[in-house]
Amino acid sequence: SHGCEPAQDLVNEYISPSVAMSPAEAFYAPAEVLPLEDCLGRIAAESVMCYPPGIPILAPGERVTAEALEYIRYAKEKGSKMTGTDDPEVEKLYVILE
Repeated sequence: SHGCEPAQDLVNEYISPSVAMSPAEAFYAPAEVLPLEDCLGRIAAESVMCYPPGIPILAPGERVTAEALEYIRYAKEKGSKMTGTDDPEVEKLYVILE
């Protein structure tokens, strides 16, 4: 299982969630779709998962941080599969209307 550790370290280093509301609140809140780069500081309305290593980068109700955006870009460059988002390319993200 040693092959997984660098990715694990990377995620731990990069992603510290900034929770703004509960997933249930986020799920029912009105949302809009924005280009990824415009989502900084907004509250995610959907989750972003990355395989490997299969760790959530963002969950509904978490604020979109610079680290999260950087990690999404990094993971896409590395060819990681992203799941959870409406947009399979993760160019856009659903965020809560504020």
